[in-house]
Amino acid sequence: MPRRFRPPGFTLLEILLAMTVALLLLYVAMAGFSRVLDSGAIDGGAQAVSDCLTEARQDAVTQNTPVEVRMYPIVTGNGYGTLQLHWRNADGTTPAISLPVILPTTAVIDATAAHSSLVTNTPAPAPDPGDSRLTAQTRCFHFLPNGSTDLATTSQWTLTVRAASQSDPNHFPSNWACVALDPVTGRAQVYRP
Repeated sequence: MPRRFRPPGFTLLEILLAMTVALLLLYVAMAGFSRVLDSGAIDGGAQAVSDCLTEARQDAVTQNTPVEVRMYPIVTGNGYGTLQLHWRNADGTTPAISLPVILPTTAVIDATAAHSSLVTNTPAPAPDPGDSRLTAQTRCFHFLPNGSTDLATTSQWTLTVRAASQSDPNHFPSNWACVALDPVTGRAQVYRP
């Protein structure tokens, strides 16, 4: 029986099989890459929050003037994404000290009571006609000239930074960082599991 000549190359079935394997590997790699990006955003967000709180404390002490820390909610979703420092002048005015600190777009400060007591147990700031971002959900607290805060000393004060995609308030996020604030010393510290 004569053999049929087969030209060199791959059959359609072999090409489809190779493409399927390549796409599966790409999918697995992208999932891992996404977690790495989220982790970097969470680290950066937690460090930005800690740096902002440290700057607020330092400004209050060096200028002998109370500093108000305002936390603004994100427009869509559940969480907070911007912080800004304001002087708390004796005449009641609250001019901004610096530009807003904006967290990376893929990281937010969790807005649930169990995860972020600084968001859920602090008041809204007084009306400020110079601040167009103020809403009923905006929260604030103050650093005093002695370096302490106006927060209750009997409570633990935290802000949990998580990936914006992890929004289930009933479950603790799988990837997070916690910024803890000591109300007596005013010092912030980042904890990362």
